[in-house]
Amino acid sequence: MSIVAKKEFADQISSKRFLALAGVILLITVYTVYQGVQGFYNAYTAGMERPFVSIFGISSSLGFMTFGAFLGLLMGFDLVTKEKEEGSLKTLLSHPVYRDSVINCKAIGAFAALSIAIFLILTISLGILLLYGIYPSFSDVVDVFKFGVLTLAYTFTFFAISLFASTIARNSGTALIIAFGFLILFMAILPIFGEIVAQSIVGPPPRPPSVPPPSMPVPPPSGGSAPVVKIDEGKMPAENEEAKKLWEEYERQRDEYWKKKRAVSDTFSILSPTTNYLALLSSLGTRPIFETKDTTKNLIGFIALPVIFFILSYIKFLRMDIV
Repeated sequence: MSIVAKKEFADQISSKRFLALAGVILLITVYTVYQGVQGFYNAYTAGMERPFVSIFGISSSLGFMTFGAFLGLLMGFDLVTKEKEEGSLKTLLSHPVYRDSVINCKAIGAFAALSIAIFLILTISLGILLLYGIYPSFSDVVDVFKFGVLTLAYTFTFFAISLFASTIARNSGTALIIAFGFLILFMAILPIFGEIVAQSIVGPPPRPPSVPPPSMPVPPPSGGSAPVVKIDEGKMPAENEEAKKLWEEYERQRDEYWKKKRAVSDTFSILSPTTNYLALLSSLGTRPIFETKDTTKNLIGFIALPVIFFILSYIKFLRMDIV
C-alpha cells in the first residue's frame, strides 16, 4: 500500500504540469504577499491594527482559487484512465493488492503532493514578512495555518472531482472534458443560476420613497449651496416626520428583500467550492470579495463536496471492469 502511495507522490511532484501550475501559484502569491506585507508594515508602523493573515489579500486568494482549482483538476483527471490506456492498471491489480488500497493510495499520494506545494508557498510568504522584521505571534501562525488548510481542502476538492471523472470516463481526453465541465458548473453556472432563481422568486427590489430622507436638505431651486441645518426630531415638522416613516419602512423592506434573496441564492451557491472558500476566508480577515457573518453552511458544503465525489470515485473504481 505504501509503495503505491509513494509512486503516486513521486509521479505527481515530478510531472511538468504540477511544477508549472505550482510555479504560477507561487509567483502570484509571492507578488501579492509582498504587496500585502508592505501594507501590513505601513499599518504596523502607524500603530494601526490589521489581521496578520490579511497579507495574503484578495489577489492571493484569487490566485489560489483559480490556479489551485486547475492544479487539482490536472492532477487527477488521468489517474485511472491513463493506467487503463497503458495497461498498467491491469498489471497492478494482478498483484496481491486490493482495489480500495489502490484508490486510497492514489488519493494519499496526491494529497501529500498538494500539501508540500501549499506548505512551501506559505513558508516563502512568511519568509518575506520576516525580512521586514515583523514576527508573527502564535495566533497569527494559527490563522496562516487555517488559511493553508482551507486552500489545501479547496484544491483537493477539484482533485476529487477530476478523480471521479477519471473513473467514469473511457479515456483521459473525455475525463478532462468532464472535469472542466464540473469546474465551470461549480465556479460559474451554479452561483449565476442561483441569482437568477432568487431574482425570479423574490422579484425586483423595493423602490425608495420619492421624498428625500429627513437628514438630507433639499437644494435651493436657484442653485448654490444649501445651509446645513440640524433637525430637532422633537420639533420635526409633519413633512419630515412623514418622510422619516417612509424611509424607515423602505429600509425595513429593503433588508427583508435582500435577506430573502440571499437565502434563495445560498441554496445554490452552497454547492460552489469557490463561494464557500471565499466565505470561509472572510472569517480569517483576508478581506476577500465579499463578507458573510454565518459561515456554518459554507463549512458544511465545503467539507461535503469532496467527500461525496471521493466516495463516488471509490464505489465506481471498486465496480470497474478492467479490460
